[in-house]
Amino acid sequence: MTLAALFLPLVTALLLSFTAQAQAKRALALAGTILTFVVALFLPGDSGVAVPWIPGFGVYFALNPAGAAAVLVPVAALVMIPTVLYAGLKVERRGGAFIALLLAMQTGLNGIFLAKDLVLFYLFWEATLIPSLFMLGIWGGGERRAAVMKYMIYAMTGSLLMLLAILAIKPLSGAASYQLADLLAVTPQLALRTQVWLFIGFTLAFAVKLPLWPLHAWLPDFHEQNHSSGAADVAGTLYKVGAWGFFAWALPLLPAAATLIAPILLALAAFTAVYAALIATSQSHFKRLLAYASLSHMGIVGVGLFGLHLAGLNGAIYLLAAQMVSTGGMFLISGMLFDRKGSFDLSNFGGLAKSAPAMAALTLFVLFASIGVPGLANFPGEFMSLLGAYQNNPYLAAFATLAVIAAGVYGVNLYQRLYQGREEHGAVRELAGLELLVLVPIVVGILWLGLAPQPQLERIEEQSQLLSTQLEVQMTETVLLKGAER
Repeated sequence: MTLAALFLPLVTALLLSFTAQAQAKRALALAGTILTFVVALFLPGDSGVAVPWIPGFGVYFALNPAGAAAVLVPVAALVMIPTVLYAGLKVERRGGAFIALLLAMQTGLNGIFLAKDLVLFYLFWEATLIPSLFMLGIWGGGERRAAVMKYMIYAMTGSLLMLLAILAIKPLSGAASYQLADLLAVTPQLALRTQVWLFIGFTLAFAVKLPLWPLHAWLPDFHEQNHSSGAADVAGTLYKVGAWGFFAWALPLLPAAATLIAPILLALAAFTAVYAALIATSQSHFKRLLAYASLSHMGIVGVGLFGLHLAGLNGAIYLLAAQMVSTGGMFLISGMLFDRKGSFDLSNFGGLAKSAPAMAALTLFVLFASIGVPGLANFPGEFMSLLGAYQNNPYLAAFATLAVIAAGVYGVNLYQRLYQGREEHGAVRELAGLELLVLVPIVVGILWLGLAPQPQLERIEEQSQLLSTQLEVQMTETVLLKGAER
């Protein structure tokens, strides 16, 4: 079952090259994404696989869906269904190739979440970069080359530093292999200075893909220049996997360094959340506004992670999953509005609720989820992230809460600029049947994660409980050591 969840999207992408008709390509791609989602729902009962891959270097092809992966893989698969469907409708130039890249990226994402070998994780991390670059570079806007170059500089620099850390961690620790279990048995005993240097290597890669200020500058241009349908932006939203890198690898492998550096990262995450939310309130470009809103969400994810408390760890991963649905939905809606107006400039909108009331209602629903309204997808993760951080650093947690207030400001402002006031720029058509179908999985996902969080949180806690206990032990040892030195 694990292998099926991993390779089904890639197999579907390869089959598209043997399919000539555009309609058949769309049908095949949609069937593949739906089947992947169905398979992903049954991942919690699967024990995974672990076979030697490069024995001389201790590299295993090790995959396991236990823990948080059992939440993230199904949620990403659910979001990919409307994304592939809408891309098939709106990407006319080489649409089959575009969809194939989306599916290839889904395989890479699933690999990142499922990998239990550090080298395998890195390979999926790098492989997922390729489809995103191609989608931006081939189907992007007029300034796409500059956006691609900026994205590559940030991503590849971070990846190189992570590779150095990966190459060093096994020989320095004496681990039997690169499998997570073998590394966990020895890396926490590494000297503090060694842990710190390794942790910095991981941090500079993961902070780019979280992202955290000041390593976020690629993000607004990336979203602004991506294809106007919003489909590539959704894939980019799913690819904000730096939080997963910290949660699954850096924090558990290097707990002493984590407890030392986490306060700095917590401050950066809190600043990112507030800074990005405030910047979003002043944006006039629809997709840049969504980019900064997404950055603010990820800042709160970071607050939950670096608070180093069980509630915050659970909340951070839950919010990571929830923002896939809510932010992905908003990018698809931006594509639908561009299709009607031919522009992302918010000054060209206004009063659209009169001619498209159903679109206005669904936009408001998804926007409510995005800004953290209780009962919808983002709220449990936001609340728990801030609550967890408050336990260890109430001042930074209180500061980060300002991002929630700012989110209400930019959310209300965005809705007013799109749908309220006078319809000065002409009426638009109401949601068509297929467009409505595109938004159905988004609505289902928002209600699923908002109204029934407990099953997902239980799966996340299978993994976060072990990490939390490890970090608590490390923090206690640090306090006792400082006391003894005094």
